[in-house]
Amino acid sequence: MEETANSLDKTTIERIHLFQSVDIESIRGIFGYCAVFPLKAGEVLLTPGQHNQTVFFILSGGMRIHLDTLGSEAIAVLGPGESVGEMSVIDLQPTSAYAVADVDTLLLSMDEDILWSLVRASHAIACNLLFYLTKRLRHADRILSGGVSIDREKTYGHMDALTGLPNREWFCDLLARHCQRAAFSGSPLSLILVDVDRFKAFNDQYGRAYGDRMLYALAYAMTTHLRPTEVIARFGGDDFAILLPDTDMAAARTAAVRIYENLKEATPIVQYPETMGRPTVSMGVADLGPGQDAGALLASAELALSRAQEKGGDSVSE
Repeated sequence: MEETANSLDKTTIERIHLFQSVDIESIRGIFGYCAVFPLKAGEVLLTPGQHNQTVFFILSGGMRIHLDTLGSEAIAVLGPGESVGEMSVIDLQPTSAYAVADVDTLLLSMDEDILWSLVRASHAIACNLLFYLTKRLRHADRILSGGVSIDREKTYGHMDALTGLPNREWFCDLLARHCQRAAFSGSPLSLILVDVDRFKAFNDQYGRAYGDRMLYALAYAMTTHLRPTEVIARFGGDDFAILLPDTDMAAARTAAVRIYENLKEATPIVQYPETMGRPTVSMGVADLGPGQDAGALLASAELALSRAQEKGGDSVSE
């Protein structure tokens, strides 16, 4: 039976490798979006070829990892604090091994959007994840004797190379899942679309290289002013989308104004910043209405963005 992770005590959370040296109280709110559930000894969690969008953290018990079959020798036995499924979440590939409970086990599950929000919000969590993945890769190198072919385009196909943000395809998939979840639970859900005003003219005046730096600076500024549960993606050439779970229209507008005000200070690093321009942005805010799906929510946000642009840009509209 699943339950939310709100009740987890600080000591239990701190034992998880991802959260070591992290101020737990600063991220306490995200655990309401995670679940805790048990597995019986021998129960299978993941199988090879499975499409997985969740990282599982071991709270107690242990998990065995098998490459070929459940009857093959385990290549690893993981204990409390360690995680399962993170590789398939990060590289967007199907799972490559079996993960089975070695004994009765208690797991914390975290969806990929929450993981990436934490990585963007916390330098310590990003470093912990990098260190943990390095250990996993070194362990894999010792086990595997042959090379593995990687489709690089597919592996990184959901990430935007310029900004480091997820791209439109990834975000639309996430949006659809959150809309379904919100419709089922009755919880609010809001969306913000951000467009750089007259960006082509800006590029023509200052050059594409500076324009790219400006887009990166805007993406970075927005990311640093998001809460852990808010998810941002590059939605197009000069467009961004921000998803706000459990957020109604009033709170979403407040968030949009907060982000909008901070974007006024976003400046790329250049040799002579005082001689370079800074573009304005338009923002459209919408919330999920009764009976609406992801397409309808996106259309509402696009209409709101159009209203902001019709005012001349440099504004927030709903």
